Amino acid sequence: MMKLVVATWLTSLLLLTGPDAWACRVCRPRVQAGIHTADYTANLLLLLLPVAVVLLVGVGVFFAPALKARLTSPSAHD
Repeated sequence: MMKLVVATWLTSLLLLTGPDAWACRVCRPRVQAGIHTADYTANLLLLLLPVAVVLLVGVGVFFAPALKARLTSPSAHD
C-alpha cells in the first residue's frame, strides 16, 4: 500500500512540473539579456517576498504558545 502511495505521489509530482524553459539559438541571447537586467535583484526580491511572509507567519504560529506564555507570566521584577 505504501509503495502505491509513493508511486502515485511521485507520478503526480512529475506530471505537475512543467517542461524546462528553453529558447532557440537565435532567441537565447535576447531572452538571457531580458532576464539579467539591472532590475534583476529587485525582481528576485519581489518574487521571494511572499515566501518570506509565509515563513514569518509560520514561525509566528509555531512559537505563539511560547510567546504567549512568556508575555503573560508575571515578571521577576514585580
